[in-house]
Amino acid sequence: MLVNHARRLLKRAAEAADFQISIRQKSDLSWPSDHSRLVALESRGDFRRIDLREGRDPDTVCATWQITDRGLANLQQLSGSPV
Repeated sequence: MLVNHARRLLKRAAEAADFQISIRQKSDLSWPSDHSRLVALESRGDFRRIDLREGRDPDTVCATWQITDRGLANLQQLSGSPV
């Protein structure tokens, strides 16, 4: 089964109370694959990066994006139904 990662990430952010999605950096200082996907969606205008900050644990870093109006419209188009 193929996963539409753009739709998955857009939906996750759209369903959040603050319309945001955060990704935590791994302990080896690499990022999960969703980080590069969010950067690509940001370059399309679907997300806007909010900040890069320390996570709950002082040794972790989180990157946060907020879905844009364009992202919500693209999600509606990908889903085939209103968000």
